[in-house]
Amino acid sequence: MPKKQPRAAQLARQIQAVTGLPYTRCLKICEPPEDSWVRLARELRTAGLVEAADQLLAVDAVAAEASTWYSAGGEIEGIFYYTDHQRVQRTHNACSDAAEAALNRAGFDTYSFDTCAEAYHAAFLALSKAGTLPDQRTLASAALDVFADDATWCSDVIRTRGRSPFTYDSAAGLTGSGTPTAVSARKAARAMARAAAVPVSGDEEWYEAAGIMVEVMWHASEAAGLPPLEGHPNCRAHLRDFMGGEIPQR
Repeated sequence: MPKKQPRAAQLARQIQAVTGLPYTRCLKICEPPEDSWVRLARELRTAGLVEAADQLLAVDAVAAEASTWYSAGGEIEGIFYYTDHQRVQRTHNACSDAAEAALNRAGFDTYSFDTCAEAYHAAFLALSKAGTLPDQRTLASAALDVFADDATWCSDVIRTRGRSPFTYDSAAGLTGSGTPTAVSARKAARAMARAAAVPVSGDEEWYEAAGIMVEVMWHASEAAGLPPLEGHPNCRAHLRDFMGGEIPQR
C-alpha cells in the first residue's frame, strides 16, 4: 500500500496541475524556510503552552498554503507576462481562488489581518509567560520576531480579533519575578493589551495604536536581552518622527 504523501508533495501536485510548471519547481515553491511563527510555536511548547503552540502551527500551515498559491501565480506571471497574457490571467485567477479557498476552509476572511492577529495572540501569551519567570529571553525573542517592522501595519493587526474573540484582559493582573527580563516582558504584554483596546476609527487612533506597538517592541527587545528596537529601523523612525524619540514611562 503506498505511503501517504507529505503535505508539501500533495500541494506541489495540485499546483502543477493548475500552473503546468515542472513538479520539482512546484515542490520548491511549497517548501519555504522555517518562519518566525514556527519558531514561536516551538518556544511556546517548550514553555508548556502546548495548546497555544498547536493553534499557532495550524494557523501557520493555512497562511503558508495560501501564500504558496499566490507565489505560484507569481511564478507564472514572471515567466509568461510578455508572451502569454491569457495564461497569466487564467493561472492568476485559479491560484487566487485556491488561496482564498484554503483561508475560507479554516474560517479566515480572505482579505484581512486575521491570521497575523492570531500570531499576535500567541506572542502575547509568550510575553505573558516570560513575565512570570526570571529569565525567558528566548521566549521573549521569539515573540518579538513575530512583529513586523512597520508600526502602522502592526496597529491594524493588533486591533484585529482573529476568527474568534481573544481577550488581552489578563495583562492587567500579570505578576512575577523582578528581574529585568520579566519586568520588560510584562510591560510588553500590557502594552499589547492597550494597543488592542484602541478603537478602530480614524488616523488618530491608527497612529495611537502604532505608537503603543513601538512600545511593545521596545520592551520585548529588552526582555529578549537585545538593544531596544534592534533590527527594527522603521519602528525607530516612527519613534523619532511621531513619538518625539522617547518611549513613555508607565
